[in-house]
Amino acid sequence: KYGCGLGQCGACTVIVDGKAIFSCLTPVAVLEGKKIRTVESLGTVDKPGPMQQAFIENQAAQCGYCIAGMMMRAQALLEKNPKASDTEIRTALEPNLCRCGTHMRILKAVTRAGALMQQGQA
Repeated sequence: KYGCGLGQCGACTVIVDGKAIFSCLTPVAVLEGKKIRTVESLGTVDKPGPMQQAFIENQAAQCGYCIAGMMMRAQALLEKNPKASDTEIRTALEPNLCRCGTHMRILKAVTRAGALMQQGQA
């Protein structure tokens, strides 16, 4: 997803080898041989993954501009630490901007996704 193109908004966040990065700042040449995951890797319409399910349950999306990047950054965090604290979640999501004001629902959704991941729902 194209966002600001300057690494300022986070809408373009993808996971590369387990780490959340801004794709708009990453030259394609440095990605050769690396595992790249986009929001489409999280699930499908028919079978949403834990992160998608949590965002749906908590109605965390409003305009949708930031959501793909938010989910990918949160996914990278929760894959390392599904029991992330509220402070850890806030810190991890800090580079991603949301102008709609759904921050509290996003935080709740990420916490819920961590719980779903711990329960083994994929």
